[in-house]
Amino acid sequence: MESDKQHFRHILLFYYRKGKNAVQARKKLTDVYGEGRPVEADKDAIKALVDANRQITTHEIGLRLNVSNSTVYDHLKGLGLSSKLDVWVPHVLAENRFSNITKIICF
Repeated sequence: MESDKQHFRHILLFYYRKGKNAVQARKKLTDVYGEGRPVEADKDAIKALVDANRQITTHEIGLRLNVSNSTVYDHLKGLGLSSKLDVWVPHVLAENRFSNITKIICF
């Protein structure tokens, strides 16, 4: 990872010495290397990892699937899962709690 950062620094220095500004250097880098990590992730793969280990973190999933933590978190929320006491559980409101909440709201 550190060598990648050093590699990009050398490339930026190369473009700087050629008289390019940061925007032009970034355009060249994204043309060659792409925009970065993908934003889209396979929801089935994320669900399979969570089903195999309910205590897995978004960081671990992100490392395995090469996506960002926020992307993993968004997909888990989309699947209806939330983290309670470091365990991914379905975010479902029990019927009795739902009726209590509706009584409070309607009151």
